[in-house]
Amino acid sequence: MSNFIELCKEKGYTTSIVLFEKALSFARKYLADKKRLAGDSYFDHNVRVATILVENKAEPEMVVSGLLHGILAYAPAQEVREGFGAEIVQLLLEVEGIKAIKSKNKKMEAEAVRKILLTTLQDVRVVIVKLAAKLDNLRSIEVLPVEEQKRIAQEVLEIYAPLAYRLGVERMRVQLEDSAFRILNPRKYQEINTFLEETREQRERKVEETISLIGSLAAGKVDIAAIKGRSKHIYSIYKKLQHDKNLRDLYDLLGIRVMVKDVQDCYILLGLLHEHFEPMEGRLKDYIATPKPNGYQSIHTGIKLPDGSILEVQIRTAEMDELAEEGLAAHWQYKGISSEEQFEKKVAWLRGVLNLQKTMENKEFLETATVDVFGDTIYCYTPKGEAKELPSGATVLDFAYLVHQDIGDHAVGARVNGRFVPLKEGLKLGDVVEVLTNKNQRPRRSWLKVVKSGRARQKIRKSLKEHEQLAPFHFRPLKPAVTEEQGVLTEAVDFPAARCEFAKCCLPIPSEDIVGLVTKRRVISVHRQDCRAALKEEMRWVKVSWKNTFGQKLKFFVRAEERSGLLADLLNTIAQAGFEVKEAKAKLLDIGHAEASFLVVPRDLEQLKELVRRLMNVKGVKRIYFE
Repeated sequence: MSNFIELCKEKGYTTSIVLFEKALSFARKYLADKKRLAGDSYFDHNVRVATILVENKAEPEMVVSGLLHGILAYAPAQEVREGFGAEIVQLLLEVEGIKAIKSKNKKMEAEAVRKILLTTLQDVRVVIVKLAAKLDNLRSIEVLPVEEQKRIAQEVLEIYAPLAYRLGVERMRVQLEDSAFRILNPRKYQEINTFLEETREQRERKVEETISLIGSLAAGKVDIAAIKGRSKHIYSIYKKLQHDKNLRDLYDLLGIRVMVKDVQDCYILLGLLHEHFEPMEGRLKDYIATPKPNGYQSIHTGIKLPDGSILEVQIRTAEMDELAEEGLAAHWQYKGISSEEQFEKKVAWLRGVLNLQKTMENKEFLETATVDVFGDTIYCYTPKGEAKELPSGATVLDFAYLVHQDIGDHAVGARVNGRFVPLKEGLKLGDVVEVLTNKNQRPRRSWLKVVKSGRARQKIRKSLKEHEQLAPFHFRPLKPAVTEEQGVLTEAVDFPAARCEFAKCCLPIPSEDIVGLVTKRRVISVHRQDCRAALKEEMRWVKVSWKNTFGQKLKFFVRAEERSGLLADLLNTIAQAGFEVKEAKAKLLDIGHAEASFLVVPRDLEQLKELVRRLMNVKGVKRIYFE
């Protein structure tokens, strides 16, 4: 009891200590002599549950509910109400109302899933208390028959751990996954755990060296609040091994997390890291510019250290770190409009699923929940950089319906990272998707087999039903929605099948007047209007123009005088212009000169012009050109 109270004081619950002591005494009175199958008392179990909640900085009412859950079976409800209030009694009733979910009876299982989803939406505190109770139960589950252990562990892995992820309670999710995995696959769990123990000293030494290196690198340039090493948890390592990798071949078992003072420092530190270490291609993820739908914010990058080893680095502010670890459990600490918006974003996915369940049979609802709520997810982006969360294995058509019903109904294909693909094309993490539509397109029944998510399937059914009174559809073969790619930045109106390329002699940039010269290769060479080479061929000019909108990644290069902090200044300037950097590289051209390249997704031509203007004002920048 004293240890629990000391922990509460350490975690900042000073104003709630009297309430907690009162709840502890009340719980001891009714639960200390009630034994569990594990041999301990329900009182001991409840204190451990409350400890988990305190470690996750849950609000005081949740902690009290953790201390008292299950007590209504032994104590009069009126006595609990008089001692702790009607709100606590209601929380306790709701916690006990969530029963076992996995069942051979699909109707009962569907009702249990509906119950937990509805409870999450109505009062998320109930589910977080239940998560903590499940976690403690997993830690003392060995007394149950093996089959029952596996049923409970499977339920945690399929239902409760994904819920913890959805609610942003990262620390609890990791513990739930590892505890459940230990029960379901003890041999593999032990193999990975043994490997981690055997390599612990080596990994800890590497982390200490890197922390020292980053600290020296950032000294006087970045205000670092804390740096800590982090190892991937056992279940996440197991999932990586599913892709036919050997345990000793996994290069990203450890990482560094750096907490800095503010967002600007995040980008400055990113620039310093990419300036001094070789960045790993495809590993840069900017979740600050485009947060995950569950509210998660951080910059992730992979770097190669001097000894050739690869390390993942996460950069975020201290507040971002706290919200990432505790999620909605710590929601009470951040009252205000921004906090309420974060809460709504985290539970928005629930509203859609619960709306669908009203018209679904039990089996279909379970399939939808399994994919849309509890399944693995990926994040793809609109051309404007808006993140969209999709189930793993989702297609272009899933994405189209997630954007809007009308977009889905009239979709004919998409540009994914600039490449034209059909509706059935599968999407991958980080894809930038521009859906292409045609007003004559209509939904087809065959689309129901193309989509992965229940939400998309429901929208297709809705549209089909609306048109079922009409005459049968007679789709004419559609003309291709796009022709051969003309070029990311420019287009030739009179030559839609030609491809535009920037002339090497002048390399025009947005805001400059341009002209085109038709070559023999069905390629239009784009020049500055005052380019000497173009002026000599004025009779061959064709009209070209800068595109106003873009739907794919764009690569550009900056040449500048080499100096310390150059890449950091460039990254900070790009971020201030409203861009998410998908990739950043830098190299030394010769003594005193450097070249950096960046991959971004522009919103429109004006934003791109503003970026060029800002970059030209960075100290030492000599030239900007586009690929």
